[in-house]
Amino acid sequence: MKKRESIDIILCCYNQEAYIEQALRSIITQKVEAEVRVIVADDNSSDRTLAIIKELEPLSPFAFTYLNARHNLGINKNYQRAINQCTADYVAILEGDDWWSSTNHLEQHRQFLSEHPHYSMSFNRIDFYNQNTGKHQITFWPAKHRTHLEISLKDQIVYGNQIGNLTACMFRNKLLQELPETFFDLNFADWELGIMMALHGPIALLREPTSTYRINDQGLWSSLDSDARKQSESTTLEQIAPFLPPRCQKYIAENKRTNKSSTTPPYLLTCKQRVKIWLKQHIKKANTPEPKHPTGR
Repeated sequence: MKKRESIDIILCCYNQEAYIEQALRSIITQKVEAEVRVIVADDNSSDRTLAIIKELEPLSPFAFTYLNARHNLGINKNYQRAINQCTADYVAILEGDDWWSSTNHLEQHRQFLSEHPHYSMSFNRIDFYNQNTGKHQITFWPAKHRTHLEISLKDQIVYGNQIGNLTACMFRNKLLQELPETFFDLNFADWELGIMMALHGPIALLREPTSTYRINDQGLWSSLDSDARKQSESTTLEQIAPFLPPRCQKYIAENKRTNKSSTTPPYLLTCKQRVKIWLKQHIKKANTPEPKHPTGR
């Protein structure tokens, strides 16, 4: 009998008492064919975030592990200690002010990665919720007949960040554990992690939008103006370059020449980029000759 797969969920939170119940309920309602554990990485919240989690824990079908924090570590070191605690086959991340909008979120990722071992990670289309306006907008999908899109290392660097939110991601834990210790000294997020994962194989973008990203004025990215976003993107490429093989330098140079994504909201920037990626794959597939069958078949 095949061993049942396992998933560690990193619930990363800090002073999010207004949102944490919605996030946690989206965890405990998941329907998934795997052993699941929730790793609570609360970064020494000063409000009731941690208390609310503990109040709701008895409703969960999954085991909980709490990481102690006697002082504020900051987001990167908080993620580092959580990742270091992961022992499962896969790692999913839920940020404390976001939520999974489908009870099938974990299962669709687990099933895909289990059936497609050459992909390094997966992420899904995102439902962007603007808290100020109350409106939802889902990221663009270029081809209705495709259930997933392949994002290469080149795509992830040249076209800018294709992911958009860690809450949409599932990683192969063995690849997370190979991250250099010095990587956690960076101010990393989904773009940098996506690039590091793509070093080991392509990334899969799944069509079904099973997670929601809350946009508010306190968001690390959404609170930046266009100039700050441009500077952030340039700084990111400079910081991550030492972790990449020499062939990536031409991708970084191409990004600097052509990519303007940092001035555009994340739910709009991917339209042209994903059309280009899809067309590239479509043309490549169309130009691939049919396999020749042996004589007599």
